[in-house]
Amino acid sequence: MKDMLAWFGLKRFPFDKNIKTSDVMDTDPFQECFARLEYIKRRGGILLLTGDPGVGKTIALRRFVNSLNENLFKSFYTPLSTLSRADLLYHINRLLGLPSRISKSAIYSQIQAAFLESKEQAGKTILLIIDEAHLLQTGPLEELRLLTNFKMDSCDPFILILAGQSDLRRVMEFAVMEPFNQRIAIRYHMPGLNREETKTYVAHHLKLAGAPEAILDEHALNAVHDLSFGIPRKIGAITEAALTYAMFDQKRTVSADIVLKVKSLEG
Repeated sequence: MKDMLAWFGLKRFPFDKNIKTSDVMDTDPFQECFARLEYIKRRGGILLLTGDPGVGKTIALRRFVNSLNENLFKSFYTPLSTLSRADLLYHINRLLGLPSRISKSAIYSQIQAAFLESKEQAGKTILLIIDEAHLLQTGPLEELRLLTNFKMDSCDPFILILAGQSDLRRVMEFAVMEPFNQRIAIRYHMPGLNREETKTYVAHHLKLAGAPEAILDEHALNAVHDLSFGIPRKIGAITEAALTYAMFDQKRTVSADIVLKVKSLEG
């Protein structure tokens, strides 16, 4: 069987998801997202990060966490968001490495104490990231809101980042979520890339993979943008599929026809 990497002179798959965060392209949406993450780092409190699947939320969070001073911050991440109110508290308790407790009130008090002690005694702010947060029901969200109430609501000793798909914004529009909305310090909805950024994104990843020259022509890049709507994960999937079809067609350059062929064969 032919090897796509050898055919195009690549050292690795260009859109491999284990890319180093330092190699991620600084698109406008990525920079806007990172600026808000930096803001919540300084301010504390809750950040709401939303965007369509594959837009780059998690990789932005990975770079942000990697950039943190380990002497000042301690981060915890979980994508497990399909939990009941009580189960969410127990899950956070285990995530923080705290002793198990029987009652919900004991768990709640212990988690809050851990946040305060880390900030005030150890000098480390705890950063809690809950990914796939669009799957959270209003009950668990209410528990998270209550966790942020410290010293009669007079301080923000930890950082809570809720990252999820666009549905999370609609959940926040429910009337019952108004108390939670009032606690959100900053929010950002991450868009897809525009046409020029899509072209640069493809070129960037192909260069990282060791492409000796341009592989997709201008029309092909336009087709990739139109089919992907500028969503980075879709851009990668469409481009790699197009490279595969080009290889089997004995082509060294990807044309728009090949990109459209990907869509017709997979759709």
